[in-house]
Amino acid sequence: MKNHIQFLFLSHILFIIISSCSAASCYDTGNFTSNSTYANNRYQILSSLASNVSSNGGFFTTSIGLEPNKIYALGLCRGDSNTESCFGCVNSTSQELMAECPNQKEALSWGGDPECLVRYANHSFFGILKFDPSDAGYNNSDISSDFSDFAQIWDVLMDRMIDRASSGTSKLKYATGEARVNNLLFQDIYALVQCTPDLSPTDCSNCQRANIAHYQWFDSPRQGGYVFRPNCIFRWGSYRFYNASASPPPVNVNGLADDGSIEPGTIAAIVVPTITLFAFVVAITCIILKRRRKKRDQEVESKLKNLMFLL
Repeated sequence: MKNHIQFLFLSHILFIIISSCSAASCYDTGNFTSNSTYANNRYQILSSLASNVSSNGGFFTTSIGLEPNKIYALGLCRGDSNTESCFGCVNSTSQELMAECPNQKEALSWGGDPECLVRYANHSFFGILKFDPSDAGYNNSDISSDFSDFAQIWDVLMDRMIDRASSGTSKLKYATGEARVNNLLFQDIYALVQCTPDLSPTDCSNCQRANIAHYQWFDSPRQGGYVFRPNCIFRWGSYRFYNASASPPPVNVNGLADDGSIEPGTIAAIVVPTITLFAFVVAITCIILKRRRKKRDQEVESKLKNLMFLL
């Protein structure tokens, strides 16, 4: 039993760390040259974004410059972030975005834990729903409870959370939810949904329903997952990964059996000695994946240039 618990807990830790690896999306809609007016405007707007976002409740939109070098930027922190973590996430994500997309006129990145969104472009995108690019990940462990019970509670919880988030304010469209499926190990549901507050209620709902549908493509339900899009985030797991005290009260759905969970401190005591090494290995994995992605993009660009030469 001890080894089983340790394996499951480590799989959750792996999922957390991988989901927090920044995944920058550099658009191919146009490039700029170094030391240009656009490059200077991008540096200025992203360098000041963290302080603006963290001092304005976790969401901020802005623009700088004149056409054709005008640039628009948006920053969003997860709803349970405090001022300090919000600033740190937006600041580090902005720096990573400038490094990973050195000459692209448009890019975005979901990074950090708790997550934050940084996005910029040479055109206004405020209040406009975009489904792509998207980033998704899943816990490899399957649901061990009766799927009919799980699906019933899952559907009710997701609907209530989406309704709450989409009916939020122009400053926060965010909701968390909790449900108990049965009294087996790791069968609680903890979920989080958030939209950029500039979306309309309908667009927020549509964005989140696309996220839920993405997860439901699996034949066998998983114990956790996330989907990030330019305008919304969906994440769920069988443990409370968000700060409930800093969030609006979670949506609660009654389960089908009595509570029989293990105390979190007991689980943590079993595996704490292995977490540091495990986190280090996964961090190295994130770096390798980024380097492979960059190398792959360079190879594709080289092949395209050769093809153009032959034509």
